[in-house]
Amino acid sequence: MPDTNPLLQQWQLPPWSAIRAEHLLPAVERIVADNLLTIENVIATQVDHPNWDDVVIAIDEADARLNETMAIIEFLSVRHADDPEWLAQEALSTHAAQHYKAAKAGNRQLLQVYQRLAQSSIAASFSDARKASLAKILRRFHLAGSELSSAQRKDLTRLNGEIDLLEKRFMSNLRSVNAAWSKDIDDAALLAGLPAETQAHLAANAKNAGLSGWRLTLDQNTYDQVMKRARHRGLREECFKAWCTRASDQGPYAGRFDNGPVLHKLLAARHAKARLLGFDNFAQLRLLDRMAVDTDQVRRFLQQQIALNAAALARETDDLQASARQYGIDQIEAWDHDFLADQLRLKQLGGEVQDLRLFFPLDAILQSLCRFSEHMFGIRISENIRLETFNENVRLFEVSEHEQAVGFIYIDPFHRAAGADYAWTGVLRNRRINAEGRPSLPIASLQCNYTAAADGLNLLAHQDLRVLLHEFGHCLHHVLTHSPHYNLSGISQLSRDAAEFVGQLFEKWALSGQFLRWLGTHHQSGERLSQTQADAAFSTTDIQRSRETAMLLLSALFDFELHRSHGDGRTVQQVMADVQSAFPGLHIPAYCRFANSCDYLVTGYEASLYAYKWSGVLASEAFKRFEREGLFNEQTGRDLRKHLLSGDRQSLPAALQAFLGKPIDSALFPAPAD
Repeated sequence: MPDTNPLLQQWQLPPWSAIRAEHLLPAVERIVADNLLTIENVIATQVDHPNWDDVVIAIDEADARLNETMAIIEFLSVRHADDPEWLAQEALSTHAAQHYKAAKAGNRQLLQVYQRLAQSSIAASFSDARKASLAKILRRFHLAGSELSSAQRKDLTRLNGEIDLLEKRFMSNLRSVNAAWSKDIDDAALLAGLPAETQAHLAANAKNAGLSGWRLTLDQNTYDQVMKRARHRGLREECFKAWCTRASDQGPYAGRFDNGPVLHKLLAARHAKARLLGFDNFAQLRLLDRMAVDTDQVRRFLQQQIALNAAALARETDDLQASARQYGIDQIEAWDHDFLADQLRLKQLGGEVQDLRLFFPLDAILQSLCRFSEHMFGIRISENIRLETFNENVRLFEVSEHEQAVGFIYIDPFHRAAGADYAWTGVLRNRRINAEGRPSLPIASLQCNYTAAADGLNLLAHQDLRVLLHEFGHCLHHVLTHSPHYNLSGISQLSRDAAEFVGQLFEKWALSGQFLRWLGTHHQSGERLSQTQADAAFSTTDIQRSRETAMLLLSALFDFELHRSHGDGRTVQQVMADVQSAFPGLHIPAYCRFANSCDYLVTGYEASLYAYKWSGVLASEAFKRFEREGLFNEQTGRDLRKHLLSGDRQSLPAALQAFLGKPIDSALFPAPAD
């Protein structure tokens, strides 16, 4: 009798509405059992003469089946966040999946099969892509401790379990404190300066809580609006203190949901794991597949970028101080920076940026981004309104070429309480070709955290547009790959510096006045954005930009130093103080606990935040070709797709050099240590 569990059926797109809590664990347990049988069969039949299809593709297919199932469960968990039965089944399913992956990674017999394949005579004739795929598999076995003794592997398993639990506890504490804090307001004067749509959202918060007036919460969008627009300095200060002391021993919830002890244990576990695997520290481990060769090169790169930004930071800090006096501010505090910078932009640009949001309605922007991508990359992107999605606000887009689908993109625009409070790109399936030559098409999901407008008219600020382009670039990077190999295909298989490159590159179009003028259309009149308005939007990114750059560099250096220097006797706060000394113009109070709420530390970017700046430098170099040849130049777009979007067949530097037609400027990055 066939199994009716929807998670065990073949699908091109997930059967979202058919999946229930009772389906989760049975499906995962069945898939795990099938995968273990596959491994046993590979070991039994491929010892003497292993071949690509019966080893690599067979195991890849098994892994993909489990990973895709777990991805579906993860996406649906936001919808079912209030369902105890779902959460219990999800936890059991996750445990079963992790147990399988640990058992597979520690299987020395399977490793030996891969090693024999790599050393066989047929491997010498493998394509470069196959060689890269096989090398990556062997490297992952190494990082899973396959060469360690039995006792050491047990230690590694224990450490991996601790790390996973601590990362989850970190995020749970952060979600709890975000949900716990709110501020109810009944005096409209406190909201002076906040946009009407923000005030409407705060009023809706209060109404949903059964109150009159307005309710502030600690979601990213509300916090940003208060810090940039609220004229009431006391309100900004209160929100700032609540924000920068989240999940710590300071602030309104001091000692509750405290991530300080969690982070201390997490850093120790990561360091112990790195040492067990033969690395000096966790930062060194993370560089194993990166462009940077050693930790010293990363540190010197960040110090170089700090030095390049220092003069602008000092100058703009002086400008801010001069403008602060008209607001009665003698000493600029951390909660004044964003507000004063925003006021300075408005003053310098003569109000041209006031109504820019009216030219960037979300629906029209999505349509325009699809048309732009079609023009540049020779594809077609069409929305499918007939098929179901994982939430009522999610939209599905099919990417095709020569009238054949090549991939799918879900776009989930709005923030939900149980979801992540940041924009990100998720992966539901990587492209791969099975032994019979049939492809599985890639699926990406663009997750934004915009606040849904009460009237349904969702207008984007320029920063929202930058974020959308960044994540849209990630999605195209994922679905346009040509790679047939599961572990080379798509953004989830790339190193952080390579994965962030395309997102950073797509942001460059949002920083172009010419592109903005083409993109921006008034949601009512249809009028195009004027040259003056487009220039103003572009200029906002230059005025008081040094502090944004400095905060990114501070975060990157702090993250890297935490993982590079663990064990040198300094506490987390001492590391922050030492790093912060390189940024005298930032005025960060001593009570701030930046690390305690920095979700990058537990979402795959640990010891890797520097990759944003690293890839950003490379993206700037790549965009220079578009500036020379035209922002809408089809041939340049086709070359970008060929060299940098088609798959991980060569390193990012080699691909970028091919795209540019010349070597990367050696002055951009410090040389590795001798």
